[in-house]
Amino acid sequence: MPKPTAEWTEDDVLSLPADENDTFERKGVPLLDLTLPQVREDNVLNELAKQLSAFANTGGGRIIYGLTNAGTVDNGGVARSIKGRQSTKEWLEDVIPTLTDYEIVGFNVYEIPPSATGSSLAPDKSIYVVDVSDSERAPHQSKRDLKYYVRLSGKSQPASHRIIEDIRNRTRYPKLEIHDLQITSAALDSTSPRVNGLLSEFRLNMNLSFGVRNTGKVRAANACLQLSATMPLSMSMGDNEYSLRPGAPGTSLLEIKNPLYPEMGIVLSCLVNVAAAVTICAQSTPLTLGGFPSSDVLLSITIFADSAPARKQEFRLSEIDPKQWLNRVVNQQAQHIRLAERQSGPPPRTGPWS
Repeated sequence: MPKPTAEWTEDDVLSLPADENDTFERKGVPLLDLTLPQVREDNVLNELAKQLSAFANTGGGRIIYGLTNAGTVDNGGVARSIKGRQSTKEWLEDVIPTLTDYEIVGFNVYEIPPSATGSSLAPDKSIYVVDVSDSERAPHQSKRDLKYYVRLSGKSQPASHRIIEDIRNRTRYPKLEIHDLQITSAALDSTSPRVNGLLSEFRLNMNLSFGVRNTGKVRAANACLQLSATMPLSMSMGDNEYSLRPGAPGTSLLEIKNPLYPEMGIVLSCLVNVAAAVTICAQSTPLTLGGFPSSDVLLSITIFADSAPARKQEFRLSEIDPKQWLNRVVNQQAQHIRLAERQSGPPPRTGPWS
C-alpha cells in the first residue's frame, strides 16, 4: 500500500519516478520562494491556481515545490518563511482556497524538512507538498486567468468544453462501464442446420459474459443495457441480475434489477441468438452472421443509467472470442457439410441405360 503523503521524508520525495505523471508534478524554487528577489508573487499565484484546478479536476494529486524537473533538490529548497511575515506552509494554506472557483476543500500542505544526515536541503529550507484530493465540487476554474485545467499526459493543460461537461456530469450522474466482454460458448440452437450444397444455414447461440461497474460517484438506481450489433440479434431469457424488456427490433434490452453503488460492479451472462451460415470455399470456410462476415461484426452496448446521458461501447466480435468458440462452430459445420455431401452420393442416373 502506498505510503501516506503525511509520512513522506526527503528520501521518499527524491525516490519518486523520473517522469512526472497525472498524479504529481515537480516545481522549482522560483515558483514558490518569495524571498528570492526575482520571484514575483503574481507568477507564483498564477501557476499555483493552474495546478490546483488541474489536479482537483482530474482525480487529485500532489504539487511538489523545491525540486528540479530531474527530481533533485533545487537551490537547497524553499525558504520556510515568506519574507519574514509568516511561514510558507501557513501562506499556502491561506491562499489556496482563494485561487479557484469553486474553492478547493480537503487539501493538505506538508512541509518536509532536511533529513538528519546527508540531506540535500539547506538547514533553513524545506520541500513543500500540496496534496489535492479528487474533488466532488469539480470542475474548478482558476480565478487568475478564468480557465479550467486538467491533467493530460503528465501535464496541466487547458480543458476543452467537452471535457468540462464530462467532469460536470460525473458528479451528477452515475457512470457505468462495460469491461471484460467475451464469448464463453457458442453452438447451434436446438434446430438442425439446413445444408444446401456447400452452404450450412442455422441459428447460432452465443453465451456472452461481461462486467458492469459504476465508476462514478453517484448511485445508479435504475440501469438498462441495450445490446445491438451489425446484424439483428435476439434474447429469450433473463437471469438473477437482470430482466428482459421490449426493445427495438433486432436489439435486446436488459434492465438491471438492483442499484449499483459507486465502485460497485456485477457480472452478467446472456444468451444471444443470431442467424448464421458457413460456406466451404476454395481457399477458406467463412462464417457469416446475418449476412455479414463475422470479422466485420461489431457488438454495441448502450448504457442508460438514471438521467445520465446514454453511453455506447463497441466491441469487435473477433476480439472478444479468446477461446475461439466461433472457429469451433465453423469446423463443426464444415464437417457436417462434407458428411451431408458424402451421404447424398452422386445424382441418380436416368434414361434407358439406368
